[in-house]
Amino acid sequence: MRSKVHFVRVKLNEDLDAIRDKTRWLLESIKLKKFIRVNDLVAIKISFGEEGNKGYIPPNFVRFVIDEVKSCRGKPFLTDTNTLYKEKRQNTVDHLNLAYEHGFTQDVTGAPIIIADGLRSGEDIKVNINKKHFKSVKIARACADADSLIALSHVTGHMLSGFAAATKNIGMGLATRVGKLLQHSNIKPSVLTSKCTACKLCIVNCPVDAIEIKNKAACIKEDICIGCGDCLVVCRDDAIKISWSETSTFMQEKMAEHALGVMKNKEGRTVFLNYALKITKSCDCMAKDDPRIVPDIGILASTDPIAIDKASADLINETSNLDLFKKEYPNLDWSVQLTYGASIGLGNLEYDLVEME
Repeated sequence: MRSKVHFVRVKLNEDLDAIRDKTRWLLESIKLKKFIRVNDLVAIKISFGEEGNKGYIPPNFVRFVIDEVKSCRGKPFLTDTNTLYKEKRQNTVDHLNLAYEHGFTQDVTGAPIIIADGLRSGEDIKVNINKKHFKSVKIARACADADSLIALSHVTGHMLSGFAAATKNIGMGLATRVGKLLQHSNIKPSVLTSKCTACKLCIVNCPVDAIEIKNKAACIKEDICIGCGDCLVVCRDDAIKISWSETSTFMQEKMAEHALGVMKNKEGRTVFLNYALKITKSCDCMAKDDPRIVPDIGILASTDPIAIDKASADLINETSNLDLFKKEYPNLDWSVQLTYGASIGLGNLEYDLVEME
């Protein structure tokens, strides 16, 4: 059976009242009230953006969703998990402070923030899935405990998966640090000594002290490396290399399996909104105020994470007249997360697009 994906076009700098009305139309179209019972604790999964990032979904856009949840008499809270890498979102205290700096205060959004995996990412619940890579996965406890889930995903490119939207938002974004680590476990970076300048940026940013200087170049200790990819991100000399094709395939499959774990106890209780606006080459963990790689498309809504991601990518590629994410990341097959996700029952690749007139 084909999944329905609802879609509204949004232009650059469109009036906020119009965005609010379009958000309401989307949520009415998917019959939000069917997914939220009275007094349900509703997790609104979102990324608050890394320090310096400007691409995250604006807090006032989020308020429009919160208001609709409250109209269904649900009790919404914003949520995310702490990161694997060394930045401002590595622990709950810094994570919350950054979210507030970015405008996600309760007076603006209308909802409190709960970091789903606890102070230091130790609060999880094991979910049995019995798939190729994992028999069980560890999901952030506050997400698992919530009655309903709405994932608000900023559609972007991604250096490991090529494409990031709903599947990545819940698969990576609602895994605890252990879950994130397991998804990255096939990443084995190495150093091109001919390019390395021994600047030590990778050493400063490595979360597990797995890098040292040897013979005037960085050296990665493979027995300690956790595969987080931070060294690749911070290197200014293009001196870190990774076997992208194998790494990306495994990571995307593992990400989809974690997304399945998130969905497992939420049957009939999940809604997805993809914001195909200010689409950048890198995700909001890395991008700062990066340029758009395609004009703004709009906002999509569905109850199927695979269908909404496929529709988002199709609309972007249609606007670009090419496979945009393949162009940006030629060594990656971004569609693995979708085809594999569909194969394990996460969602449906076939969809009908319902566009607001």
